[in-house]
Amino acid sequence: MGVFTWEVLLDMTVYGLWASALCLASFTLVVFAFGDGNLGTGCNDSIVGNCDLVFRARATTFTCLTWFALFLAWEMINMRRSFFRMQPGSKHYLTQWIRDVWRNQFLFWSVFAGFVTVFPIIYIPVINTVVFKHAPISWEWGIVFVETGMFFGGVEAWKFAKRVYFRRAGGETARNPEEDLEKSVFSAYTSMSVGSY
Repeated sequence: MGVFTWEVLLDMTVYGLWASALCLASFTLVVFAFGDGNLGTGCNDSIVGNCDLVFRARATTFTCLTWFALFLAWEMINMRRSFFRMQPGSKHYLTQWIRDVWRNQFLFWSVFAGFVTVFPIIYIPVINTVVFKHAPISWEWGIVFVETGMFFGGVEAWKFAKRVYFRRAGGETARNPEEDLEKSVFSAYTSMSVGSY
């Protein structure tokens, strides 16, 4: 396997472990830290009884997991550069990330649609409690926002560590993985002359 393949596998492992740790933390915080720890009985069948706490913890975890997956799509625009500084030579220091996100309209609107879809799933009656086994959340949004910031921070810290590693390693491993992938996939087409068809 090449450097690019190992880097992708390692990235997905790190990001997956980080996202899962944060999701477990969100459920645990709602149920045990701020709740009374009562997991209820028969909560997979209905919300009756004492399942409200578990349903709110599920909604919190669902929101975190959904937003992490959506924001990871934006983070993966470049595997090594910071999401907030993908164009190092840009003069738009504070707004360059908005331009980078807007450049890929399909990805932008896909992430936006996924982001907005969370709200009807949590707040529309019957869809929330019967279909998804969630309950509306209120103060739990604080956990969602803090953990989303932590997710961004963790991904950015990993990318920073990779940049430091590849800068120190130098040589063959310091190349940009996007360029490696582009060359391996499209090299047959970019090196052909018109007469070789």
